Amino acid sequence: MDKQKQYVNGMIIKEKTFDNGGTQLKMSIKTSDLIEQLKQLDDEGWVNLIVARRQNPSETGVSHYVYVDTWKPTKKKKAVEVGSEDDLPF
Repeated sequence: MDKQKQYVNGMIIKEKTFDNGGTQLKMSIKTSDLIEQLKQLDDEGWVNLIVARRQNPSETGVSHYVYVDTWKPTKKKKAVEVGSEDDLPF
């Protein structure tokens, strides 16, 4: 089942490439918008986000976007204890 991406508002990310091949990401954050959205997304004190590169940067140079990582681990069943330490052969 493919869920629609939930984009994070209040962030502008631009990548700069230097002459030596190094790069950096510059993030501009509108704190009031981002904080409000993070409060809504809060799950036990954590919000998992994914930063992804746009296929083509915008006219203003925005090169990346952020969306919510909705993946949750599945709970594993606990192994049934077969014996006790007394049953060990060594």
